[in-house]
Amino acid sequence: MATATMLRRRSFLPSLIGVSRIWCLAVTIIFMEGCDAVYHYVVYPPQRIEYTLVPDEDLIGGLHDSLYSVSEDKRTAIFDKKDFKVEIKYLSDYHLNNVEFPEQSQSGLLSTNPFTYANWIDPQTGYTPQRFSVFKVTIYNYAGGKLNLDPENSFLITDRGDFLNSYGREEKNSRYESLEAYFKKRKGTSGVEDDIFESRMGIVRRTLLYLAKPVFRGDVRDGLLVFDPLADGVEHIKIDIRDFITEYDENNQPSSFTSLAFYFKRVPYIAPDSKGGFVAGRDDTSGELRKRQIRRINPDARPAGDAAIAVKTTNVTPVADLMKPLDAYLAEFTNFKISYTKTSLSMRDLKSSNILLIIGDEGKLSFTLDQAKSTAEFVRDGGFIIADERSSTAQSENWQTINNFLTEIGGLLGPNVTYGRIPMDHPIYSVWKRFDVVPPCDIELLNVHNRIVNDFLGGIFYQDRLVAVISNRGYSTAWGKFGPPEFREGKDYTRHRELLSNILYYAIESKRQLKVDDTTSK
Repeated sequence: MATATMLRRRSFLPSLIGVSRIWCLAVTIIFMEGCDAVYHYVVYPPQRIEYTLVPDEDLIGGLHDSLYSVSEDKRTAIFDKKDFKVEIKYLSDYHLNNVEFPEQSQSGLLSTNPFTYANWIDPQTGYTPQRFSVFKVTIYNYAGGKLNLDPENSFLITDRGDFLNSYGREEKNSRYESLEAYFKKRKGTSGVEDDIFESRMGIVRRTLLYLAKPVFRGDVRDGLLVFDPLADGVEHIKIDIRDFITEYDENNQPSSFTSLAFYFKRVPYIAPDSKGGFVAGRDDTSGELRKRQIRRINPDARPAGDAAIAVKTTNVTPVADLMKPLDAYLAEFTNFKISYTKTSLSMRDLKSSNILLIIGDEGKLSFTLDQAKSTAEFVRDGGFIIADERSSTAQSENWQTINNFLTEIGGLLGPNVTYGRIPMDHPIYSVWKRFDVVPPCDIELLNVHNRIVNDFLGGIFYQDRLVAVISNRGYSTAWGKFGPPEFREGKDYTRHRELLSNILYYAIESKRQLKVDDTTSK
């Protein structure tokens, strides 16, 4: 690669004259600046520079292929063939620790985040080393045939000649290195070590890309590609995705392939919070855009505000009957003024609402581009989205449909959008009632025992504020008419409506504050 020549450095042994000059310079510094300054320089070397990877627009442009582009925020490389699209984005350790796995990155070497060393600092070097190089890949199938990606046909090639294989999940199924084997080698024999290993592997199985069933038309799939960390001298890399499957034959065997190439370059990285700016997963409460935090209220107080809720659901029950149990709770414990409208996501419905509640119920949800546009405008105007999937079907299509819809809304909102887990220190967990963990998911109430349920709430963050809460934990079963919250078998299912009240209060206050900020800035 042409850029490899940039890495070559000339080395030589200093002559005796050079050594004497260095010694003289040191003596001069001692007399001019004092012994303490020299000691500080020798003992405390210059601060280590952190790096991240961003798409290399020069190398991507050099492909002379209009199918390749870079996102507006300059963080994502894109291959867009119109009937399908592949996006790839580098995830820094900061992002992995603070957005993707915040709760799993707080216990040093005992942290269960499998992709970083979390908040551990190597005492010998004084900084946190990098465990892996992690990329998020998203595949959108708009109108193409069945698509698929084999992560073990994906390679990272550096400008100094390194050729890195992608890690597989389980040891027995991997052609090269696997994350299971990696952590087995580093696992002790104690019960604590066993628990940490299982927790890490649980995250790996949930998030790592693997050759699964095809991505069908209308679906989206994302997951992580994991490689070894880059050597210090690397400046440019290529992610080489070989034999990307674009078609299957009548026997359901891959029959058509293409190869994809994504180029990235290494640049110095400054964590967003060190500049007082927005950190995905947290509201910015220090910058110019947000001079006041969301006002927390006493847990014994009664949260208040107008909540005009537009309800989007396939449930045929009249909305007043559907939400009647929730109304009874809110009337008893809050001072919210609640109104409901069953909506088709028209501009008219959303103009008269400040909260959109999407419930993935029995029956198939569907959304149009016009509905995405009106909902994006709703969010720009301060609206808030709460989406919960509660279908009793083990593999509900509605969960993927909701995620696709919200992804489309994020694209319409523009570059100031991030997606991620909502960390437990976010105000929605403490603005009224305090939550140290998310409420348990009532599998008995959902009547599903083999469904994969996220152990977190997802969020969309737009211009320094949380604008959507996304869940497949079925909390809306307790928000509507489907069974009262209860305490059963040692688990507390009584707090689902408290969490919703926290979110409602946060949504109301967030919009009010947004209007105050807009008025102040004019």
